[in-house]
Amino acid sequence: MESQNTIRGNKIVSMILRVFLLLVILLFLTLSLDVFGSGDPFWKVLAGFFIHNVFTIVLIGILVLAWKRENIAGFLLIGMAVFMVLFFGGPVGLMYGTWIMIGLPALVGSIFLLNYYLINPGTPKRES
Repeated sequence: MESQNTIRGNKIVSMILRVFLLLVILLFLTLSLDVFGSGDPFWKVLAGFFIHNVFTIVLIGILVLAWKRENIAGFLLIGMAVFMVLFFGGPVGLMYGTWIMIGLPALVGSIFLLNYYLINPGTPKRES
């Protein structure tokens, strides 16, 4: 029996959003490399690198999910952005750079949802 995939929204917009999410993941990963310049012992640096990349690992999981379930990935990205605001001390104490870092996944998640629900929201088509 053949599996049925539902395709909604614009395929090109979906692919652009996935690539943009991949670039956001690479940005998070690049910014976490600053732990290697601290001069701490190896195991402490390794632990710091892992801690810096917890959100990156979550984003990788959401990116994998975005290939099959774009709407769920959009909700998870927005939820992750809200969690990041709370994790980093609430909306009052955040610097502009932190707002930008949190806003990127929220923006991608919002556009995923807009693409899924508003762009061509007709009946799902069957992919052969």
